[in-house]
Amino acid sequence: MSEAYWTVSSGVSARVGYSCRECRKVISKGEAIKVREGRKMRFYYHDKCFSGEADPRTQGNSSFNNKELPISDAAPASKGHGKWSVSAYGYRTSM
Repeated sequence: MSEAYWTVSSGVSARVGYSCRECRKVISKGEAIKVREGRKMRFYYHDKCFSGEADPRTQGNSSFNNKELPISDAAPASKGHGKWSVSAYGYRTSM
């Protein structure tokens, strides 16, 4: 499997309840969003808060930048397969 580990997609929020991973504010229904997905994780961002890069280490408020947690320098080469695998990645709304 040669796809990149992080998948970035965009769309319109279909519900209230997502929190922006960068600014920590609530994302309202109907707001434009960016979604970053790995095999086990999905991060939601306001369009204006998204860094533009696939890797979450590029975000200003990333735990990687404040060195509080032992986080690897790079993501795995691919998503791989396992318990958390899905058939397709990317934000899809049913609005």
